[in-house]
Amino acid sequence: MIMKKLKYSFLAFVLFTMGCNVLEKEPLDIISDAVVWEDEALVDAYLADLYNRTDFIERRGNTDCVSFGLIGSLGGEIRSYGGHHIPYKAATEVITGAGFYSWLTIWKYSLIRDINYFIEKLETESTLEQAVIDQYIAEARFLRAYMYFEHVKRYGGIPILTKAQDMDAPLEELYVPRDSEKDVYDFIISETDALADILPSEPEQKGRPSKWAALALQSRSALYAASIARYGTVQLDGLLGFPASDENYYAQISYDASTAIINNGIHELYEQYADPVENFQNLFLDESDANKEVIMAEVYDYSLNRAHAFTQRAMPHEFSSTWGAWHFLYDWVERFEFADGSPGTSISRTDLESREWTPEELFHNRDPRFRATVFYPESPWQDGKVYFHSSTIRDGVTYSSGVAEDGWPYAATLRNQAKSGFMVRKRCNESKIMPTGVVDDDTDYIIFRLGEIYLNLAEAAFYLDLPGEALDALNRIRQRADMPDKETINEEIIQNERLVELTEENHSYWDIRRWRIAQEWLDGKRMAGLKYKYNYDTKKYQITVANAEGVARTFHERNYYLPLGVDRVSENPNFVENPGY
Repeated sequence: MIMKKLKYSFLAFVLFTMGCNVLEKEPLDIISDAVVWEDEALVDAYLADLYNRTDFIERRGNTDCVSFGLIGSLGGEIRSYGGHHIPYKAATEVITGAGFYSWLTIWKYSLIRDINYFIEKLETESTLEQAVIDQYIAEARFLRAYMYFEHVKRYGGIPILTKAQDMDAPLEELYVPRDSEKDVYDFIISETDALADILPSEPEQKGRPSKWAALALQSRSALYAASIARYGTVQLDGLLGFPASDENYYAQISYDASTAIINNGIHELYEQYADPVENFQNLFLDESDANKEVIMAEVYDYSLNRAHAFTQRAMPHEFSSTWGAWHFLYDWVERFEFADGSPGTSISRTDLESREWTPEELFHNRDPRFRATVFYPESPWQDGKVYFHSSTIRDGVTYSSGVAEDGWPYAATLRNQAKSGFMVRKRCNESKIMPTGVVDDDTDYIIFRLGEIYLNLAEAAFYLDLPGEALDALNRIRQRADMPDKETINEEIIQNERLVELTEENHSYWDIRRWRIAQEWLDGKRMAGLKYKYNYDTKKYQITVANAEGVARTFHERNYYLPLGVDRVSENPNFVENPGY
């Protein structure tokens, strides 16, 4: 409903990452609606709240970072340590129209309504300078476009609302039907086109969108549309899907947006360290002006009580005494090539079990991005090493506890050895020495970065039958990683390079859905892990390939779209449920 009074918690706003100067105002419990639109600090506070409610990252709450692993788990990258954890359960239980895990669903029409209300009030009632009004409206439109993308990639066609509904309106006005999936993508593209001409090239504050962030959203969303036209089917009389003939149209839009960003002279790939492992690690940690790869990030600042627990949750147990929550699956590890460009499956699983191995033979000679992304046996960390072995064989005797005289632990901590034999290192901040219970990780979360844009360009160029340009864009990413160039290009190469480069950045699940390969990859599968025994005498590991998941995953054909759900469909007579639910 339309609010006549707005109630603000000033502390919450000032703690918001963008550094609003709201506390310069006298704290009041109730502020009249009319006053808000005349005061720039209050308008800024209102906008800050809209930012804070926008789902830039797959998590619920600043500290509830178990859900940081949700998309990686659903996409087959990782599993959570606990079988009761939502990411693990979401990946293995059946999605039905009666319900599914709330962390996966987004239905933020209350936020969209508040964005629309904010825009309307600024347009009709604000006494601020027009340039200030235009900037605020542009940012609000960006948030709205971003949230429409988050909705459409889940459900397909959804209602497009650009005006705040009056909750006292007749029901036939409130119960709007779904717009088509094509209409929603067209709306996002139209909005980002307009915003690219309004938003600044370089915003004054981190965390706010630029011209290039608008084009990055366009690059991503148009690529999704092109791939759905290429791989999907039209359903529900056009409510879902695109005609196949639309593929080139959307691919061209993504291609043009990607090219504009790459050629803008502002953003460039992060290449600050000669060592490609160190470089890739620091890409996600370096918040200085030297990191020009970041197009837009969600900003955290512990001094303003805005922090998260990603590193605490990810860090191996013996270093944090807490979680060690996310474990890479061996099926995903195999996606990382060896340093010479040979496939990650070059060593077969049978060969793995046939003899003993050193970490150098199995892991040190892989793609540098693997070493920057994954904790594996004897990974260096905080002046120590990470271990995953369950026991040590010495002079024919097996030890499962204790320490050798040279400091070698006869067994890793149970939490490390129990699941897959690998853990998540990417985005984990090595400088954080984590006492139990302290949530002080304020590393920014990257929403858009140039590495993704190169991969968007490669895929769009391939769809447009420009293999040379696709290969050039893909190889530019590989060159940064010190990996040999690919000489040919195809869908499998493009897809694997994207999955490797963007591992644990909340892309995998959405990518394999839009490519329509998720059912083949996931349904009925139990992903593998490795079990290690260490031979103290040979300094090598004996390896067993084992199931890393207690039950098989499920992904049905219908899951390429999530259900609206029984409650929403029964409430709105104009809603049609997605097929199969």
